[in-house]
Amino acid sequence: MRNLLLILAYDGTAYKGWQRLPGAGRTVQEAVEAALGRVLGEETAILGAGRTDAGVHAEGQAANFHTASDRDLQEILADLNAALPRDVACRSLKEVPERFHARYWAVEKTYRYRIHSHPIPDPFSQRYSLHVPESLDIPAMESAAAELVGKRDFSAFANHRGSKKGFERELRTVRVQRNGAFVDILFTADGFLYNQVRIMTGALLEAGLGRLGPKDVRRILEGRDRSAAPGAAPAQGLCLVRVEFRPDLPPPE
Repeated sequence: MRNLLLILAYDGTAYKGWQRLPGAGRTVQEAVEAALGRVLGEETAILGAGRTDAGVHAEGQAANFHTASDRDLQEILADLNAALPRDVACRSLKEVPERFHARYWAVEKTYRYRIHSHPIPDPFSQRYSLHVPESLDIPAMESAAAELVGKRDFSAFANHRGSKKGFERELRTVRVQRNGAFVDILFTADGFLYNQVRIMTGALLEAGLGRLGPKDVRRILEGRDRSAAPGAAPAQGLCLVRVEFRPDLPPPE
């Protein structure tokens, strides 16, 4: 058996998220598994590095699977892209150690939230960004973002779901970048809680509009009260950019 690592890109608009769940509707995982089944002629189960929610996109989602096929990797890659729906693509395919697991060997993830800050909506970016007609104060957003960086309890910035790891995560960097009419916020961490990036984006958006300051962000963090934080930004502006791995990291028992 070979263990293969996929790097996937997809437009999440038409999907109910990444994870295959009974009765959940169309998911990215199901679409990729179905295409692999046709290409390899065997039932295939893939293991994703993370679970993007309904409507969330990816440029660098990672997933691995085991196969008995000995076909050339470039042939599999070409046939897989021909079999996948038009809104999903496999960017690369490579063999990895037998014990590699895309979720447990991941040590860092980067998400981007894109905001279209302009008085006039852009019909060509509405599927991939949040339109905000007001101008945003980038330095104010950066000052608020600085309060989030570090190893923190992000209880206030997550819609709670049970987690064996609790609510502490290490947010390593937050970058706020203006690209013409667009503002990109890039979050890099060792992992994220459910809806964490979208809720943090909601807070930084409030900062950019002058309604929230660094002291407010600090107070919300320290209070650990979800009701004190802003609502989550809509899904369409969020994209999983990349997943980083340590090749020597052993999987958990």
